Amino acid sequence: MWKIVIADDEPKIRQGLRELVESFELPLKVCGEAKNGLEALRLTQEERPDMVLVDICMPKLNGLQLLERIREVHPECRTIIVSGYNEFTYAKEALTLGVHSYILKPVGEEELYEAIRSLIEELSRERAKQRFIDLANYQLEQHREYLQGVFFNDWIEGRLSDSEREGQKELLSVDIGEEAALILVSTQNNRTLSLRMDESHISDNVYQFALKNILGELLEKYGPVYLFMDRYQNVAGIFQGADQELRNLRRHVEESLEQILGGTCTIVIRSCIEALFPEVYGEALKEVQRALECRPVVTEAKRYLYEHFRDPDIDLNLVARSIGISPAYLSRLMKQELGMPFKDFLTSLRINEAIVLMRSTSRSINEIADMVGYKSQHYFSTAFKNSMGISPSEHRKNIV
Repeated sequence: MWKIVIADDEPKIRQGLRELVESFELPLKVCGEAKNGLEALRLTQEERPDMVLVDICMPKLNGLQLLERIREVHPECRTIIVSGYNEFTYAKEALTLGVHSYILKPVGEEELYEAIRSLIEELSRERAKQRFIDLANYQLEQHREYLQGVFFNDWIEGRLSDSEREGQKELLSVDIGEEAALILVSTQNNRTLSLRMDESHISDNVYQFALKNILGELLEKYGPVYLFMDRYQNVAGIFQGADQELRNLRRHVEESLEQILGGTCTIVIRSCIEALFPEVYGEALKEVQRALECRPVVTEAKRYLYEHFRDPDIDLNLVARSIGISPAYLSRLMKQELGMPFKDFLTSLRINEAIVLMRSTSRSINEIADMVGYKSQHYFSTAFKNSMGISPSEHRKNIV
């Protein structure tokens, strides 16, 4: 039901207009009458009518002054002028104020009916359009993150023209800024994480959702952060960050992610200006892929262990220091690349060497333990039995 206010300083005219309006078979309700402009303005503010029938000549505020005030307090309200003045100047000013119809007194029934009917049609179209816009905005808000992900993937894959990119940025409220940075995070070569996910039935989608949320929290101090999944299932993102702030950020993000989620990540962070976003992403992707294919530090650590595993004092800290990385980082990389912790890999080298010595020499178990890096026969025997399922003496008897 549409609402209408009737404003005229003559009671008989107000009454006649009310009876006429109420006789129309239209979804319309008269929600108030006003005898002057100020009263009409008050009713408009209180009742929020869809339309107002306004006389030009009224005390306190004339019709045209009232229209100006209505535009300020209730701009959605439409107006129909009912006037005894057939002057072009009035009609012209009424048009500039957005008046729907200008009807001369005495008011004809058919003319008023047609004016109100056409206004209702116009309002119905506008309301339907607004409902569509509201629904579209609601859907956009509900799926903004997904749509931003589609936009960024189209951007980095070169599927958008400049005008399309700018239009979608505005629609999706994407504001990157001049000093930007790109981040790319991969967990594709993460055996530890894969094992944990299999055991706890955590899906890739759930893990990626958690990863994006944690990344968002870690980077939120840099302003707007836009994170999305690329077609390689890496988490990519762009945020506002100056170059000098990025030096220690990668390690902080890496350690935080691995501590919270477990397993290991490959992370690349690069300075980036908006115009070169696709190119910088491409270079970061190549770097991630190279890192996943080969871990030079693990190769270097293995080489060092092959040469020094017989040293009884060798440990994770010594190896890490020798190749210039942190013990925790080396431990995580070795577990990822070799499928076993540092200690187990060292033990396997020593036990394999002990078996060779048992088969090729007649040295005692105690001597062999000392030669492969154990400070006591007891520790050697325990490690040997844990690895082979039998004691060193039993193994030697089986060889004989």
